Amino acid sequence: MNYQFAIKDPLSLRLYSPVQATGFRFAELAPGEQSVLTGLNKDFNHLLFVLEGELQISCNEFIDYRILTGQFVLIPIAADVVSRVIESPCRILLFSFEKFFHISEHEYIRELGTIVTTTAHTFIPGVVRPPLDMFLNHLNMYFKLGMNKPLMHEIKHIELSAIFRAFYSKEEVAQTFYPMIGRYLNFRIDVLRNYRKVSHIDELADLFGLEKRTFGRQFKEEFNSSPYRWILNQKAKHIQFCLAETGRSLDEIRREYGFKFPGHFTRFCREQFNVTPTKLARSLRTAKKMANSIQK
Repeated sequence: MNYQFAIKDPLSLRLYSPVQATGFRFAELAPGEQSVLTGLNKDFNHLLFVLEGELQISCNEFIDYRILTGQFVLIPIAADVVSRVIESPCRILLFSFEKFFHISEHEYIRELGTIVTTTAHTFIPGVVRPPLDMFLNHLNMYFKLGMNKPLMHEIKHIELSAIFRAFYSKEEVAQTFYPMIGRYLNFRIDVLRNYRKVSHIDELADLFGLEKRTFGRQFKEEFNSSPYRWILNQKAKHIQFCLAETGRSLDEIRREYGFKFPGHFTRFCREQFNVTPTKLARSLRTAKKMANSIQK
């Protein structure tokens, strides 16, 4: 369901299907359950609210972040993510979407982009405060009353966007939506959706129907990096996640990410992390064990 921000069918009685890629979805997670998050559609962004309980989440390079009751984080397009319940019962709300703010809000988006260029992404959870808490309670009530229809999802998307604009500072909004804020929103979304599906930068340029030099220039304007360097950095994030979270062997990970020889993989890790793959995996997994033992 792609939101158009113009309600063309206000009397629609079509039921909203939970298999739709976008919209709001409530869930209650059992201890240790991960399926709701690991099965997320990677072609969309997902705003995760913890309504009750506590989750431990790893998302790309951000490993073992604790999300408490009344906090929220963004899981961006193409992200690797796993979670586990730390405190149950654990109730969550997921809002899946392509664009959060409408393109007509270009001046506001431009201001957010200025903030993003001068700060780093930290994955620090946002905090639910009035009137966002009332919005979430009302939405939960609507679901219980059976108001789970496309029109409701569209209206509530607009309302949620307005709440963030009005009651959260630009700095808070920029930090929450950091990965999806840019100058050319459609271009950014298409890059994020497709960069893991191609094996070479030329293929990515072809998908956009652009000559390689033109694509590189527009890419640099949007991401402040060359396509080659940016993709290497993204690959490093996904490798870090795999080493910390999946328990897979170094050889499996090396082959998945296109390193033909172990030496090439070792050189990449030295360049990106200043350590060998073996030492990186050991340090990440040791840190996880320590974090988990503290929580117990």
